[in-house]
Amino acid sequence: MYIGWLKFVDVPELVKIAEEVGWLLDGYHVKLMMMHAPHLCYGAYEDGVLVGAVMAIEFERSAMIKYFMVKPTHQKQGLGRRLFNTLFGVLKDEHPSLYLHANPVLKDFFEKSGFQSVMEVGRFLNVGKVPPFSFTNAQAKELDGGNFDATIRKIDFETFGEDRMSFMLDEMERNSSLKFALPNSFQHSSVINARGVYLGPWQCREGSDDEAEKMMQGVLYFRGLKKVLADVPLGNKRAVKLFEEYHFQQKGTFLHMCYGDFHPVKFENIYAFSL
Repeated sequence: MYIGWLKFVDVPELVKIAEEVGWLLDGYHVKLMMMHAPHLCYGAYEDGVLVGAVMAIEFERSAMIKYFMVKPTHQKQGLGRRLFNTLFGVLKDEHPSLYLHANPVLKDFFEKSGFQSVMEVGRFLNVGKVPPFSFTNAQAKELDGGNFDATIRKIDFETFGEDRMSFMLDEMERNSSLKFALPNSFQHSSVINARGVYLGPWQCREGSDDEAEKMMQGVLYFRGLKKVLADVPLGNKRAVKLFEEYHFQQKGTFLHMCYGDFHPVKFENIYAFSL
């Protein structure tokens, strides 16, 4: 058993492991992480076969840990701890703030490394059952913001307190991307597999509930025939209420956990996290 850097040829096996452990993984997103931060993408191999992984993406001040998983046949053997410590040892010396979305069963595991729970995150799903609403071509044109990049730069910086654009703009340039922008909000969605759409990132300044509802109607108008998934901070009651009003159902819960310098995040701006 050895730990080394992930390679593009590992992506199909990563997808298989994700399916086995019930983790949502998008191949495009994984490859993009490998391109931006290849030194932060680790895999565990047994006889040359991938059996586990952990990855991270860097921003201006922080880094987010993602896709931490081990094949069920290799769990509870210390492999997950080895994988995590390999990445954690690199990150904690280079970034004042780290965060991740954890399966609640791993809460104690991450707490032993100094992470603290900050916010519950609900995974919401809509399977094409939406309430009736009126949506016109004029409203669609209003959402087609030509100033998307400028809008996301301003609002995302207000929300997270750092420049995260190097990775995020690339993340939202896939062929299936649908991008909306209004003066106080932006929204992105993309097709992640044959069955579904991932809605996020989506941010909306407080007091702009009308814009948030326009974007909800827009994404369901264009994407509503597919399953639509979104990871929503449960502390943002306005966001949760909007998802419930449009017949999304909560299908799971994660923990937004942080390590180090907990610079404040405006969860009240976040309607859906990025993948």
